[in-house]
Amino acid sequence: MRIVTVLGACLLAASSAAMANGLDFQLGNNTAQLKFYTGTGPLGYTGGELGFGGFVDSRHDVLGNVSLKVEGLAAGETPLSFGLGVSAYAGSVDKPNVDVGAIALGGLVKYTIPYRMPMAVVLEGYYAPNITTFGQGKSFSDVSLDYQIEVTPGAKAYVGYRVLQTDLKNYGEYKFDNALHVGIRLRF
Repeated sequence: MRIVTVLGACLLAASSAAMANGLDFQLGNNTAQLKFYTGTGPLGYTGGELGFGGFVDSRHDVLGNVSLKVEGLAAGETPLSFGLGVSAYAGSVDKPNVDVGAIALGGLVKYTIPYRMPMAVVLEGYYAPNITTFGQGKSFSDVSLDYQIEVTPGAKAYVGYRVLQTDLKNYGEYKFDNALHVGIRLRF
């Protein structure tokens, strides 16, 4: 079963890389995440962002992720912008050797710091209750707070903190990530 899952994830990554117009690579001390992004134009809706990615940690946990997000522009002189989205997760927890998946709703709040080199503070979170969490999971959450700086018009660097966790049946709270991270986001 794991071979089929890994093969499916590789095919998904290869197909999404062919149509990607963005790449996000995030590293923590014990975690790594790679995500490909593209616009939602092929789905018949412009203005959104479709993402495909994978997450691994040093405990051999693996998660795949598909997300759809729409972010508004800051209105007038206000530096705040907001976004909403849905994110699906599926993966395997190495110990206690269980599978977990979730369909989570979430959003983001972005405060843009006006400066010569654009900067922003972004709070983004997704939550799935028991009804949309499956496998051995009872709930699922993914929350991050990032400080990002636009190095060039097509590249952003960021540093932040992320809590990625699930509540497992017969095991309790399990944290995939609960630490600082750094990352880059490239647009093509």
